[in-house]
Amino acid sequence: MAPTEIVSSETSANLALDMMGRAYLALALLYETAHPGEFDDVQRKIRAFVEDNFRIAQETSRSGSLAAGTIEDASHLVNSVLSEAENRIATMIRPSRHRAARG
Repeated sequence: MAPTEIVSSETSANLALDMMGRAYLALALLYETAHPGEFDDVQRKIRAFVEDNFRIAQETSRSGSLAAGTIEDASHLVNSVLSEAENRIATMIRPSRHRAARG
């Protein structure tokens, strides 16, 4: 693969991960809004699934089929999105809590 093709491929992958991350964050916020307090359990399952898949990809990449650092970069980006979702949801004001504080 030519250097310009590698850069273009990396840029496309980063854009795709960014779009997926934004979509995940929006879905996570909608889920928590519809099911207050249930996101933590779902997030733990999703995080375990993601970590397992990155571990498998890391083991597979040792065969040299992926560019060096690809898995680590993707893992960092995905974990950033998962952490951002956790932080945003942790700071959400849930209607039931808000009403209880007022009442």
